[in-house]
Amino acid sequence: MPFVTIAIALIFVLAIARLANMYIPMPPTIKAILNVCLGLIVIGMVLWVIDTYIPMAGAIKGLLNVVVFLAAVVGVLQALGFWDSTVRFFRGLKHKTVAEDHVTGERLPH
Repeated sequence: MPFVTIAIALIFVLAIARLANMYIPMPPTIKAILNVCLGLIVIGMVLWVIDTYIPMAGAIKGLLNVVVFLAAVVGVLQALGFWDSTVRFFRGLKHKTVAEDHVTGERLPH
């Protein structure tokens, strides 16, 4: 019975995604947010099915959950346009770039 429920939920999510992307006019930012939410629902359902019905060691299951979570976070950041600024932020931390005042161009103390 749970597989029937999952299948119905997936069909419902796919129908909403198709309607929203093809037939309902909306701004691109709202469309991106809706697609991200629907994608996270699908990822959650698939991960739940894997965790519940596929037997595997607890350590492997935990590692799978972490990898899927990190991939979902990267996907959300990319879909919403925050990935490039996040990468630049962490590169700045890694290289300890000198901060400058954007108005005057002077170096700021750390």
